[in-house]
Order: sequence, then structure tokens, then C-alpha cells
Amino acid sequence: MNNIEKSASMIVEISNASKEQQSGISQINDAVTMLDQQTQQNAVIASRTHEIAMDTDNISKHIVDDVMEKNFDGKNEIISQSKKVLKTDTKRNDSNGEIEVKNKVTSKKVEPIKSKSSNDDEWESF
Repeated sequence: MNNIEKSASMIVEISNASKEQQSGISQINDAVTMLDQQTQQNAVIASRTHEIAMDTDNISKHIVDDVMEKNFDGKNEIISQSKKVLKTDTKRNDSNGEIEVKNKVTSKKVEPIKSKSSNDDEWESF
């Protein structure tokens, strides 16, 4: 009878271990499901952020194009100052063949252009 009791005890231990494994696997499955949901949410956010960035880029290009079509006093000076403020540094990474572009923006105060035709301190309106 001793062997039968040992066998029964082993069966109970195996059953308990199996239940613990099942519980652990269920917890892992829940964690993976949560990670998958978070990854999908992050992908949606990244996609929306990209759309907003592209829209903003298009708007800014439209504004620049619109300003470039207009003529006003000091336009050439402003364009010249803008080119000085924004400098582009391009490097080529030979290990992977990629080209890296870094924009260096220096903080330089651009003063509004005063009317040259009058002696008052009013800013010229466009």
C-alpha cells in the first residue's frame, strides 16, 4: 500500500504543478495581449502624428510660397537673414550608406522692418 500512497501523492503533486503552469501561462497570455494592444495604440498614435506633421509641413510650405509671391519692402533682406539662420549640415554614413541631415537653427532675433519713408516709430504694415 505504500507504493499506492506514493503514486497517489505524486499524482496530486503533478496535478497541482499542472494547475500552477496553467495559471502562469494564462498570466503570460494576458501580458502579451496587453502588450499587443498597447503596440497597436502606439502605431495609431504614430500614424496620426505623422499625418499631423505632414499637414503642418504642407501648411508651412503653402505659407512660404504665398509670402514668396508677394512683394514688400525688405523682402530680400528677410530672405537673406532666413538663409543665415537656418544652416544644413549633411553627413554620409559609409557603414550603411545612409545620408544624415541635421538642421542647425541659431537663435537670432529678426527685427521688423521700419518704414523708410516716414520718420515716426510706427511699424510698416503689409
